[in-house]
Order: sequence, then structure tokens, then C-alpha cells
Amino acid sequence: MQITILAAGSRGDVEPLFGLAVALREQGHHPTVVGSPDFAGLAASYDAAFKPFGPKLPSYADNPELAELVESGNMLRFMAYGAKARKEILPQIISDIWQAAKHSEAVLYKGPTALYGYNVAEKLGVPCADLQFFPVTPTREFPTFFFGDGRSRGPVLDHAGWWGTDQMIWRMMQRPGVNRQRREVLGLPPLRTNARVLQDRQGMPLYYAYSPLVVPRPADWHPRIQVTGYLPTHAPAGWEPPADLVRFLDAADPPVSFGLGSVPVARPNRLIDAYLEALDRTGRRGILIGGWSKLGLDRELPEHVLQIDSAPYDWLFPRLAAAIHHGGAGSTAASLRAGIPTIVTPVAADQPSWGRRVADLGVGPEPVNIKKVDADRLTAAITQATTDEALRERAADLGARLREEDGIGRTAELFTEYLRTSRTRQASR
Repeated sequence: MQITILAAGSRGDVEPLFGLAVALREQGHHPTVVGSPDFAGLAASYDAAFKPFGPKLPSYADNPELAELVESGNMLRFMAYGAKARKEILPQIISDIWQAAKHSEAVLYKGPTALYGYNVAEKLGVPCADLQFFPVTPTREFPTFFFGDGRSRGPVLDHAGWWGTDQMIWRMMQRPGVNRQRREVLGLPPLRTNARVLQDRQGMPLYYAYSPLVVPRPADWHPRIQVTGYLPTHAPAGWEPPADLVRFLDAADPPVSFGLGSVPVARPNRLIDAYLEALDRTGRRGILIGGWSKLGLDRELPEHVLQIDSAPYDWLFPRLAAAIHHGGAGSTAASLRAGIPTIVTPVAADQPSWGRRVADLGVGPEPVNIKKVDADRLTAAITQATTDEALRERAADLGARLREEDGIGRTAELFTEYLRTSRTRQASR
């Protein structure tokens, strides 16, 4: 079948879907990933079919207003900012998506802002499924992943948190753009009910691409929902590590990395100063991963610290003593699968909840919110991560078990079975 995989977001949101596309192709399908034009080269490294939609991603590192907003952790303001930004480019987005997907025989979409794929599938009358990297479905078993710090506040407040999450995702991130697409491009009536409620009624599959060893599936979720396991990424074909990175790693004991992925921050030098001081106090070497914020690019660093723009996490993380990062779903998956202690410095959204899960599993220290990062807290976290042998053993054991899972294969298998049953059902009508 001709399958469109629609993915909105940064590299961490998109890259795992290239591996899934390869697995679906091996099952005889013809998948095409549709994402930001920034990732055409990455698609080629996976030998995956790709079509772009929308403009290139903005340079967050050069946007002080956005960096300040993200670092504040105020999700309401951040979502309002995102809604305003999307409104300006929405005509191009909804047109590009329809052009890329209008010949689909099935649609798989990732993330709340990729709900446009749900509309396309309805217009074409083809099967559709959702895929998410962190829980967005309300449950009584743990608090919302999108707000707060991952700690339960009791049944009443947890329920209120989930209700608020559900409403804000639908009303601020989905409904305005989705209904404009339905009206202006697809000629469909508007959605007046939360899409999640409609999908429950339809039994449309939802695949959560994280490990049940990290977040078990709640018993109160709809049967349509499956927790399938992480979708690991790998180094691009032909990629070779830079010689200076190899020399640095081989020169002495494994270092401790620090990076924030695609998250922009307003005062990066404050974080770098704290990191360097903590390394000095603990006698550890470090790797500073620049990412989208270009951390350390304009700094003169000591000899025991190497700055790199990026490196495939599946190659780099197993060579580290510990990894400090923002707790994004992809970064957390990579450090947990590597079997090394994870130190989470969350900024916003789902990141505090992943930090809480890491600490509760005993595979990393307590998370340190990005606004509270200082040399004292990082020193304590690095010391615990590198000297607590019980913690290190738990991290190694969890990593070994996670590497035995096949989230890509499981998701491809479930989606293929869903397509098979959908085709059989249509044929019998």
C-alpha cells in the first residue's frame, strides 16, 4: 500500500519515523515520510522516500524571544506563541500536505500538530493511525505528561491536569488549523468534537512509541491504544565519527556529556559555566553537544572538554559515563537504551515527566529544572551518576532489556495487521 507518514517537528520528532518507514517497506509497502524540508538529507541517509511540507524550520538560536519563552516553562504562553506562528504559514502547510498525501492508501501521523493527516485520511476514505512519543491520553494511573513535574498531586488534581491538557491540545494546537484545512482544502465539515474522542469511537489505532518498561500501559486506556516500544535511530549510512572526537574518547576515562538537543535557551553561558565548574569539582571530562542552541561554539573550553555540533546518540552515548540532557523523548530513549545514567535538566512540556520517570526507575539522579541548574546541583548529580554503583547497574540492566525490544518491528507489524483487517472489512461491504 502507498502509506504516507506525516511528521511535524524537529529532528527528534522525525528521524525515528525513517526507521519505521524502512520496516514497512520491508513488509512490502511503499511508505513516504512527509516532514520539514530540513530533513531531506536525513531521509536519503535512511534510503527512505520523502516529501517536504511547509517552510524550513526557524533558527531558534537566533530568536531571543522564543528562547526566553521556552526557558520560562510557561506552556500556555508557549502554545499561544506556536499557534500564532503556525497561523502565518498555515496556508502553505495545509496545501503542501494535501499535495504530498492525496494519493495515499493509508496514513500514519505523528504528534498533535500532524492531525492534518487524519483529515486527509477521512477525505480519501483510507485507514489512518496515530503515533506519539509520550502519553497524551488521560488516565487515572499517572499525572499528565504535558504539565507539571511528573509528580502526582492526588486523584482530583491529576484528573484536572489531564482535562486541561486534553482541552489545550485540542483547542490551541489542533482545532483552528485542522478545521481550516477541512474547510479550505478538503471540503469537509468542521470537527466540533475533540479528535481524540472521535478516534475512540472509531477504534482508530494509537501507538505509543516508548517502552512499557519505562511507562507501563494503563489499564484504563481504550483497547485501540498500544505501547509498542522505542523507535531507535542509528548513525546515517556512511557516517564516520570525527577524528578529534575519537581521539578524545580514547584518551582517558569516559566523559559526561551535556546537551539540549533542539531546545533553545536564553542564557546558555550560565549553563555552560555550571557544567564546567561541576566537571572540575568531580574530576570528570566532558563533551558539550552544541545542538540548535550552538552551546559552547563561541567559548574557549579547557582541554578536558570537547565541543561538538552533534553526533548520533546510538554511537556516542554508550561511550559515555553519563549523559546530561533536557529530557526530550528521543534523548531519553537514547540514553536509557545506551544503559548509562541519565541526568535530566528539563525545560518544558513532557521533559519534566521523563525526568521523573528516570529518577523513579533509579537509573538517574533527581531531575534539575533548567532554571535551577547551577554548579552545586550538577556536581551532586554527576557524582551520584558516576559513583553510585547500584544506580549504574540498574541503568545498564534497563538498557540491556530495552535493546532486546523491537519497537520498530512491533509498530510495523501492528499497523500492517490493521491495514489488512481494514482492507478485508472494506471488501466485504
